[in-house]
Amino acid sequence: MRQSIYLLPGTMCDTRLWQPMIASLKKLEVNEIDFHFLTIAPKPTIDGIVDDIKQQLPNEKVTLMGFSLGGYLASALTLKYPQMVKRLLVIANMPCALPANEIKERSRAVAWIKRNGYAGIAQKRILALLDKSAHHRNDIVSLIDKMDKSLGQDVLVHQLLATTKREDIFPKLALLDQKKHFCVGENDPLVSITSLADFQQQDKNMTLAIFKHAGHMLPLEKPDEVANWLTNILVNHP
Repeated sequence: MRQSIYLLPGTMCDTRLWQPMIASLKKLEVNEIDFHFLTIAPKPTIDGIVDDIKQQLPNEKVTLMGFSLGGYLASALTLKYPQMVKRLLVIANMPCALPANEIKERSRAVAWIKRNGYAGIAQKRILALLDKSAHHRNDIVSLIDKMDKSLGQDVLVHQLLATTKREDIFPKLALLDQKKHFCVGENDPLVSITSLADFQQQDKNMTLAIFKHAGHMLPLEKPDEVANWLTNILVNHP
């Protein structure tokens, strides 16, 4: 039986983010999945972005999967429109407010870009998102750089400004009956595994997978593991 999955990318990512995972699924001979690539519209608020994503979905319950920022947006949509989501899959994200230091850093980044323009993501920043074991992976570093260049300054400024003010939505999300599946790299600099484990204790409908030797960019760093994780969910958590 064919299944459809709707995919939301992260900040400064596009459909190329998902291609290694999709290739891994083909290697596993998992061919009964139709992937639908959702986009993050240039709306001024998360609520506006969520409403635009809703318009991209069919009038039936879907399996919704998001990476990083896309994970937060997928969670926010599930909370606002629970009747539209069958399963929520979140990669490398917590449905929480951003920490104060990250909010300040985003504000400084936007101010800098507006004064000086945007020359593209620095390699130092790319490496900071990856586990040390992936620092030699020029294919991953190059792909992150290419996605960033393709989307450009205007998209970055929009995504930083529109998505910084985030509500801590997990307590409300935990009250929903939908199955929620989270995965995270053990060395993700942007996600607290301890917090996710605490969330899991509060939500009987949540599972949590932790991938070893992985940082933030799980679909690129660990495509085989993410493909196996997804396959297990589809088979064992209908």
